[in-house]
Amino acid sequence: MGGLGGARSPPFDRMPPPREDLDRILHDLRGPLNSMVMHVEVLKRALAEDPDALASVAAIQGELARLTRMLPAAFDVLALERGESARVSLRALVDRALVEHRLAKVQVLDGAWPEVDGDGDLLVLAIAHLVRNALAATSAAGREDPPPRIGVETGEPGRVTLVVRDWGTGFKKTNPTVLVRLAGVGLLTVERVARLHGGHLSFASPGDGAEVRLTLPA
Repeated sequence: MGGLGGARSPPFDRMPPPREDLDRILHDLRGPLNSMVMHVEVLKRALAEDPDALASVAAIQGELARLTRMLPAAFDVLALERGESARVSLRALVDRALVEHRLAKVQVLDGAWPEVDGDGDLLVLAIAHLVRNALAATSAAGREDPPPRIGVETGEPGRVTLVVRDWGTGFKKTNPTVLVRLAGVGLLTVERVARLHGGHLSFASPGDGAEVRLTLPA
């Protein structure tokens, strides 16, 4: 895939399936899921006298409920496609993400914010997920000051990097493939938006907290 201003269309066999195909697959998956939920209820009644078995059944129920919630969101990620590109200030995209998604208590660093070419709606969505994750990580660690911060780096030739810093517990690992899979739909969305724009995600734990870095072609 090329840069932001001239991305080539992916080969036909690598293009995302049409939305209607994804909806049909999701509908087909709901049948087995609902069947498993019903069978687990039967097991729950049959094992009423076995506390350990009931605990296992409850764990299975929880995972099935989680899977049921995650599948539609995961399919929404797969359905994301890049629309028309426009040149816009990266700072303007950050400001728009904070306003549209009602994200407060975030510090936006001063500096030279470059312009990028891309699908503004998708980039705003990605920025909102990164900020929301930073707020959640900082809150979970019991920290309120300093707030999560957003900055930009332009040191890499032909690249611009949006850096979102939180004050949570940091990452035990910084392998992007592992972290994206573990973190859930939010980072999966950000990764897909990055790839659609010819960019990538990276992670760091600089002392307290963590950094998520969204790098895009400039």
